[in-house]
Amino acid sequence: MEKRLESLRSRESRVIVGIEAGGSGGRLGAVLVEVSGSGDDTVLELLSARSAVLPAELQSALASLGGDLGAEGLAQVNFLILHQINSIFFGIVESAEIDPGEVDLIGLKGIEAGGREIPDDPGALSELTGCIVASCFRIGPHRGIGHWVPVKESILRGMVAAMVERYDLDEIAREAVAVALLANESVYHEAIDGACPRGSIPPKSAVATRTVRRVGDLPPDAALHGEFFFPAV
Repeated sequence: MEKRLESLRSRESRVIVGIEAGGSGGRLGAVLVEVSGSGDDTVLELLSARSAVLPAELQSALASLGGDLGAEGLAQVNFLILHQINSIFFGIVESAEIDPGEVDLIGLKGIEAGGREIPDDPGALSELTGCIVASCFRIGPHRGIGHWVPVKESILRGMVAAMVERYDLDEIAREAVAVALLANESVYHEAIDGACPRGSIPPKSAVATRTVRRVGDLPPDAALHGEFFFPAV
């Protein structure tokens, strides 16, 4: 895993698919971007964007997550969400006429419902697509022990305000761009030897901190952490 992330770091640019599954109005958004650099030196080129509306029955199931769906019901919801995410991934690479193997990284922000983030195992998307997946993004104190919180949609919108002005993108696509940028920053995280359990305190990352500082409502000592999921080789 360390070698694969080191390979991503060493590239002059990375092809990333950013997927925002938790958009408003039951929509799913995806972008295909080419990114070079990191932090304040990030340069982004948008290659393609698309969105889709989640099926009504899936939206109804997600709304029921506040109750007790049971293990079987939750597994079904996870399966259906993964199917939608997998479909939009292959749809966007096909529309851009590139091979899925040319995608260096997928950034995924799941749906928050019933106190859970769905899909609960982003590694399943990694196996379906054959790509490395960065997900479970958290923001917290740069130094010392403290509380790490999930990255919210308002933060995503703030991250890309100036960077995507030249593109005619709707809100869900802009958030998907931000997810791609979070994935790009996570490549430079010091903790390259495996995923950090959700809710725990990950190591600091000076590079990631510069990115988070662009969001006005965060303290200057905030840091970003993302978890990586690798397909079997």
